[in-house]
Amino acid sequence: MRTLVATTLSNAKGKDIYCTARKIDERWLKIIRDTDRQTLEDLGFTFIRMISLEVPNIKGYAIFFEGHVSEMERALNTLQRQ
Repeated sequence: MRTLVATTLSNAKGKDIYCTARKIDERWLKIIRDTDRQTLEDLGFTFIRMISLEVPNIKGYAIFFEGHVSEMERALNTLQRQ
């Protein structure tokens, strides 16, 4: 099972703007934002690049967790304790 966690778009300054899925609590998003991408991928997150065929230079990606939301919460709790 693959769970959508959030989508991001980069603004003109290169900062990611996050839009979370309804199931994701703000505290989990804060942990995801503060953790580097490689660590998240090691935990089971997948980053899929998004592009626009109509608008050039759109940068962003969708963030998925390879599992259920409860499994994601356990993985993030483990990360937070370390």
